[in-house]
Amino acid sequence: MSELVLDIKDLSLSFLTSGTPVSILKSVELQIAAGEIVGLVGESGSGKSVTALAISKLLPTQITTFSSGSIYFNGMDILTSSEESVAQLRGKKIGFVFQEPMTALNPTMTIGKQLFHVIRRHSDLSKEQAQAKVRAALEEVLIAKPEIVENQYPFQLSGGMRQRVVIAMAMSANPALLIADEPTTALDVTVQAEILNLIGKLAKVHGTAVLLISHDLGVIANTCSKVTVLYAGEVVETGKVSDVLRTPLHPYTQALVKSLPDIAARGSSLETIAGEFPDLRKRPEGCIYAPRCPKKFDKCSESPVLMKVDNEHSVACWAQGSRSSS
Repeated sequence: MSELVLDIKDLSLSFLTSGTPVSILKSVELQIAAGEIVGLVGESGSGKSVTALAISKLLPTQITTFSSGSIYFNGMDILTSSEESVAQLRGKKIGFVFQEPMTALNPTMTIGKQLFHVIRRHSDLSKEQAQAKVRAALEEVLIAKPEIVENQYPFQLSGGMRQRVVIAMAMSANPALLIADEPTTALDVTVQAEILNLIGKLAKVHGTAVLLISHDLGVIANTCSKVTVLYAGEVVETGKVSDVLRTPLHPYTQALVKSLPDIAARGSSLETIAGEFPDLRKRPEGCIYAPRCPKKFDKCSESPVLMKVDNEHSVACWAQGSRSSS
């Protein structure tokens, strides 16, 4: 296995809400190697974006408390490093692609000028070299007629084209880690597939580690080699995509799979997840999913740990305890 670019261990944090600390992430584990695309999936509110912001140290310090854990990026502990040293990583060593590309682009500047400024900021290239790289960056993300696009404004481009430009910006400094947070949610299915294929290609060519955040298991299935499933800020299952989606072990993952027409078994009826997402201000004792779980039993009153089923497939569920120890 390639050396780990990102290594998150036992990460727990809380937000101060109305004077009371609320547990948002609890004992999160996540590892990504160079050239690997790892998915982070879960319902809205599960802590996916909070995890991404923690990696880049962008959470508001006034209300955020880290109670345990570490985040290592290329051997550097993000949590104990100074703000200045982490700021130097953003955009250069850690690239970002978010859901709505218009929020990442300046509507008053041409595409070429925006790319030029990003390249100059994160490199030692001369003006002439940076200008040449603008064209090359647009070509790499498969934008037709880059000589025309670089002179256009964001509003003149389609959503898919704008997202390609954002990816070009994120990859222009050849980052070691790319965080893609719901990068295709606002796009139609055809363009979505093109963007996901592009991210996969760039990760392979540049050896970039990619964290792909999504609420959609279908996106994860078509793009990632591994997946981590979050529920209410806790990792409930993790492993190879082929293992987790074909033989999901946690009842929450099973419910997610059964709710998606592209993944659920052919001929089976699609299901919804019963119950409600928990109020994290009143985090229940024991298994966080137990109040919604059809398979709960007495042992679920205790908090399960993430248990290995095989070398790469792990699950936090007491019902799988005997299997993991066999």
